[in-house]
Amino acid sequence: MEWLKELLKSAGAENVDDLESKIAKELPKHFKPAKEFNEINEELKVVKEEKKTLEDDKKKIEDEYNNFKKGSISQADYEAKKKEIEDNTKSEIEKVRLESKIDLAINNAKAKNVKSVKANLDLEKIKLDGDKLLGFDDQIEALKKSDAYLFEIDKKVDKGVDDDNPYKRKKEGGDYEEDDLDKLSDEEYFALQEKNNK
Repeated sequence: MEWLKELLKSAGAENVDDLESKIAKELPKHFKPAKEFNEINEELKVVKEEKKTLEDDKKKIEDEYNNFKKGSISQADYEAKKKEIEDNTKSEIEKVRLESKIDLAINNAKAKNVKSVKANLDLEKIKLDGDKLLGFDDQIEALKKSDAYLFEIDKKVDKGVDDDNPYKRKKEGGDYEEDDLDKLSDEEYFALQEKNNK
């Protein structure tokens, strides 16, 4: 949680590392990670859609049953219409679940805009098998390569110039690039090798 350390430092807090570790322990007790929140939110959306679909279709079946009781349709017609409504309900619920899983997967792929990414996918080739999306991963990886601007990119942070030697640049892990090693004196090079071998 580098962002938290930077925030605490800029606020002038002392013992930043200690505070950060205490906050990191307490934070999960009070807040859900964004990924978990998004999953729960999508599940809730699916449940609400399913409930609405089931209620609408229950009403349709009741209307058809009332028509049957009045004698305006035969029992065979009622049974056929009931089956058709139930099949449509099942199809609608599967569609809602698939849409929700796709939206969540796009979000988890760090898309900047779910609708824009979704518009670039061939949704006909994506199927739901239990909880797993089939045909999604290949498409999203190809899209990340062809249209990377649609996604948040994790960038390595260059730590900048080493304070002791302005010719050396440190990378995030404290490693040096090949051309940086060429600029080290023999003593510095062997000291670095010795440190890395420990």
